[in-house]
Amino acid sequence: MVPLFFISNQPFSGKSSMCVGVGKLFTEKGLKVGYMKPVGTLPIRVGGITTDEDAQYISNILDVKEELEDICPIVLTQHFNREGLKDQSFSKGFVDLIAKAYERIQKGKDIVILEGAKSVEDGYFLGISSDKICEKLGARVIMVIKYSSEIVDQILYSKEFLEDYLSGVIINWVPRSQMNYLEELIVPFLTKKGIEVFGYIASDKMLSSVSIKEMSELLGGQIICAEDKVNELVETFMVGAMGQEQALKFFRRKANKAVITGGDRADVQLAALETPTKCLILTGNFQPSTIVLGRAEELGVPMILVNYDTLTAVEKVGEIIGHVRFHEIKKIDKIVEVVREYIDINRLLEISKK
Repeated sequence: MVPLFFISNQPFSGKSSMCVGVGKLFTEKGLKVGYMKPVGTLPIRVGGITTDEDAQYISNILDVKEELEDICPIVLTQHFNREGLKDQSFSKGFVDLIAKAYERIQKGKDIVILEGAKSVEDGYFLGISSDKICEKLGARVIMVIKYSSEIVDQILYSKEFLEDYLSGVIINWVPRSQMNYLEELIVPFLTKKGIEVFGYIASDKMLSSVSIKEMSELLGGQIICAEDKVNELVETFMVGAMGQEQALKFFRRKANKAVITGGDRADVQLAALETPTKCLILTGNFQPSTIVLGRAEELGVPMILVNYDTLTAVEKVGEIIGHVRFHEIKKIDKIVEVVREYIDINRLLEISKK
């Protein structure tokens, strides 16, 4: 058995989600699945231990029982970066530390899923980039790559960097308008280049959604009503800066949305509440009227009070949507469903046995 190493060339490509989906489906097949993130980049403290946020969450989802120090033996904190730059001998032994942790993780397992850092080159100056880990552990790389106009160049460049460790790719977030182009031109081209495509997944609004709670935290906002609905997912957003009659027609175009508008625009807020709206983001730190507050509470629509002006809030929310992690149970179920339908799990299993 060789470990399958899921990596990506950039953050928010869906690598962590793929580890969860594949791991769950392997477990369904009766396999004992191990999980490890050799190099973490999202440091958090858990029980007095510094670990990686995604590693801790995924290990819980996959119900692995190993120690967090083994699941994520290296976490790239500012301290690691500073010391590594000051003293080249600081990282000596890091790869051996990872290898020893892997030996403990793989005991009694049928297969081990490794998750890469944010990108393929993370940890390069410390000697713990993806290629070095593959060399030490004999891992086979599954590259999860987000679709873009440069995707072919990105894949070919990654293959040159990873050499024979790259087993193939999974292409994620494919716009439906590009699906025929991908199937008719890109996949055959990659196949001719000896790069296997294990599957490709169309863009999905639900998987790019964000919970109201997480949106509030990322905006530094305050939720002022309907707090029992903060785990609802927002798929898109709309800006309310027009009259009430125009706003009503405008807001009916989209469901599962957040509406961003001035906290002093009661007319726009009431119009939004008459359409399928998940939450209101009120800018300028203006408290809403009691009428609006009562109506939102009645309908179960949370309102987030933020200090930003409307333009800044729009920019912030635009950065959030589609660039969030998957830490909601609703998303986990969807991820498993999508991976089951579009990814060749049996082929991945074959590769792990080589």
